[in-house]
Amino acid sequence: MLFLAFLIAGPFVCIPTFCQSPNASPANQNSSVMPTYIEEFFLSEAVKNEDKGELQLTVSADSRNELGSNTVLQLEYGLTGRLQVNSEVPYGITATRYSEVPAGWSSATVGIQYQFFHDRAFALTAGMDVGFPVNAKGELSWEPTVLAAKSFGKLELQGSVVAELGKESKSLAYNVASVYPIRRRWFPSLEWNARRILARNAYYVTPGLYRHFDHGFEVGVGAPLGIGGTASSVGVVGKITWEIDRDRDQD
Repeated sequence: MLFLAFLIAGPFVCIPTFCQSPNASPANQNSSVMPTYIEEFFLSEAVKNEDKGELQLTVSADSRNELGSNTVLQLEYGLTGRLQVNSEVPYGITATRYSEVPAGWSSATVGIQYQFFHDRAFALTAGMDVGFPVNAKGELSWEPTVLAAKSFGKLELQGSVVAELGKESKSLAYNVASVYPIRRRWFPSLEWNARRILARNAYYVTPGLYRHFDHGFEVGVGAPLGIGGTASSVGVVGKITWEIDRDRDQD
């Protein structure tokens, strides 16, 4: 787990003391942070936290050929500028042995996420979720997460490692994702996703596109394309995100 976390985060890490230019000053580096182009990726985790007092609601639907379909409701709330709490309720419509979400409603998760570092060029975040069973099909699980992001001009690269550690079931997800703005409201993304479930691997390439709307709404559609292991041959993921910012909405 730790090796994979460093493997994913390594290319993104740039220690400010050594990576700033000779003319840069701490004041200038702290004056801006990496912009948040999109709130969520499709199969990857996004490296961002909600600001203090912000609430985000995300509804997603995921359907993959030969694996099954599911929907997920996710809530995130910023307690401080660095700390957020989050909750997730998945529901499997159909599922097979290697599906990431089992059939029916078997668990719900709550957790925290802390942003250790965030400037214009780099961000590092870690979190811990706890999955609680809601019936006999679910089980108690721990879900540690490590996320990192690095910007190259307007291009952003993000990496994440997410483990699920239960008594009976264990899984691991690791991802590298990119996003680039086109005009003001369009944001194409590309992800490389890997999953290890029941000691079997699955690999995807996931192109996608997000569109921003007024009042904190964004809508995206992605297409996971299986490239190896137990991955489905093709799928579709849709996400709708609503970020409620009282200060913005009052302006």
